[in-house]
Amino acid sequence: MFKAFILVRNVESSSESLDFGEFTIDPVGLRFKDLREVFSSLDVNQDDWIFEKSYTQLPPGPPGSPVGGIPNDIEDILLLLRLYRAGDISFIKQAIIPPSGNTIVQFPYRAMNDVNSYSPLRFEVESEECQSFRAFADGIRESQSWSSDWFAAARRSFLYGGAKPFNPKWDDVDRVLDYATALESTLVPEKDYNTRRISRRGAALIAPDNPAETEVMVGFINRFYEIRSRIAHGSGLGDENREWLFKNCGQVELRVRQVLVTAVQKLPPSEEDRRVALARLYDPTDEDRGNFALEKFRAIKTAEVRKAIAAKIAQLAGE
Repeated sequence: MFKAFILVRNVESSSESLDFGEFTIDPVGLRFKDLREVFSSLDVNQDDWIFEKSYTQLPPGPPGSPVGGIPNDIEDILLLLRLYRAGDISFIKQAIIPPSGNTIVQFPYRAMNDVNSYSPLRFEVESEECQSFRAFADGIRESQSWSSDWFAAARRSFLYGGAKPFNPKWDDVDRVLDYATALESTLVPEKDYNTRRISRRGAALIAPDNPAETEVMVGFINRFYEIRSRIAHGSGLGDENREWLFKNCGQVELRVRQVLVTAVQKLPPSEEDRRVALARLYDPTDEDRGNFALEKFRAIKTAEVRKAIAAKIAQLAGE
């Protein structure tokens, strides 16, 4: 039997034990000395939590791996916990004990590290919620696009973002870039009209029959994506955007999760079918494209170039 141990932080619970069926998460308590030996690290404290899962059979994994697909399975569980609700639950260290008894400790990587190991946004859960999480996790794993290429890209960015600090007051906002990339990977395979497509498609997924909620969602994602663009292009965040992020950090966490959870369940796995489904949710009209072309035309400063382009447009219009 193989056994996996994960050092977990940012969990808030009054329960003495959290039994999710396939795994448990318990307070470290007086086991901290023994667990320091398991992880070969002194960075295990009494107020930390410990994830444990046993495997009678190895999950499929990379050829030649001594632990099969256990690390992939652990990452899946981390993803499901983060999708289940907002809260910076962090998997800090991973140790796997095979039947031989020789512990294998995994090096930190972008989804599993201690960079965001003490976050004010705690993952709050009680023992009576374990069953609802199991139902949620089963539903996501069984969804049509759980193993799709597009969701693999989206989950990667979402996990990377969740493993980073999010403190707008101190300009720790790299999470915004990762979360925006997760939304792009999910909603915009076309790679143009990004803001318009992300906001309207995201709203159509989450609130297809609620115009008021749709309007709120469109405005929210527009603002979020505008901030993302400022960060990505090297502009200062500014006091107004910093304050908005600080006040709406909970909404950022909620809305991104809503889009990803709904998309993996409703959007098709294949690229061609997903494009068709997304276009049905929203696609720019010819009027949108015409207004965009006119805006770019007005930006041309050279008179000769303007005339030449205008002639080409007139020729196209007459065809």
